[in-house]
Amino acid sequence: MEDWITEWVNSVEKTVEAALNQTAESFETWTDEMVDQVDQQLQELFVWSQDCSDDMYQQLQQLLPLDEVSEELDRTLDDWLEGLEALFIEDRNWDGDREDVAQDSDPFVQMTYVTPSKTTHPACINCLHYHGHQYGDTLLVCGMHPYGWDGEDCPDWENVF
Repeated sequence: MEDWITEWVNSVEKTVEAALNQTAESFETWTDEMVDQVDQQLQELFVWSQDCSDDMYQQLQQLLPLDEVSEELDRTLDDWLEGLEALFIEDRNWDGDREDVAQDSDPFVQMTYVTPSKTTHPACINCLHYHGHQYGDTLLVCGMHPYGWDGEDCPDWENVF
């Protein structure tokens, strides 16, 4: 009697396993088809949006004189820049009176980058906080330690990677 029950249970298990395998295969096939259809629709949508934007650009180009607008904008910006330049050429003190200040031939500070190495700021190699820009004669190593860390292991060191 027990053989009959065991055979029946095995038969049911095999039937359920076959049905589950078939269902899984059917679901996988269905999802693959859906992904392919969505991908195709997205590609078509992309092409359509590019066509629409090209058409709109051409229509706008016919309606608006873009060359004239661009030239007018350039003239306006040049006028504004000339006005700003006039403000910066003449230094003023806090009272608003003009002062004649000799203009420096190079008003901007030269900035260079100093890479940390085994001899120059070794504690800063691959540190996220390392700034390393030299402004004139002054090197700013990082915000926590502007002149750099003296030891080998900086307490604020964080890996860049």
